[in-house]
Amino acid sequence: MELFNLTGFLLHRTDMKMTNYFKKRLKQFEITPEQWGILSVMDGERAITQKELSDAIDRDQTTVVRMIYSLEKKGIVIRTLNDADRRSHNLLLSEKGMELKSKLLPVVTEAHQHVTQNLTEVEIAELHALLDKLYQVVKDE
Repeated sequence: MELFNLTGFLLHRTDMKMTNYFKKRLKQFEITPEQWGILSVMDGERAITQKELSDAIDRDQTTVVRMIYSLEKKGIVIRTLNDADRRSHNLLLSEKGMELKSKLLPVVTEAHQHVTQNLTEVEIAELHALLDKLYQVVKDE
């Protein structure tokens, strides 16, 4: 089978280029695409547990703890003990984190528009549906 006919290769190649583009866009904010994923699901009003965050961004809890530690050191995330479960932590964006998220939203929106500029809204929806079908096959592997 030819390499350029392999879906996995095409997905990986595209992911690498898109991730590199996104890293360049976020570099001035000293945030990685993975950290943006965390910021995008958090806010400063409602706490989220590490488990909820892990589920929301589809990453293992060990990786999430490491990423939260980094964001906490930067003053972007606040971690407190969960009163209902002492083994768990509640996570909130700090004021600095909320300001950063507000600054990043237009950058992320522009980056999305850039990488999808050759696609119609219908094609974007179709792409999302197709990617989800592939994901459903491998999500538990």
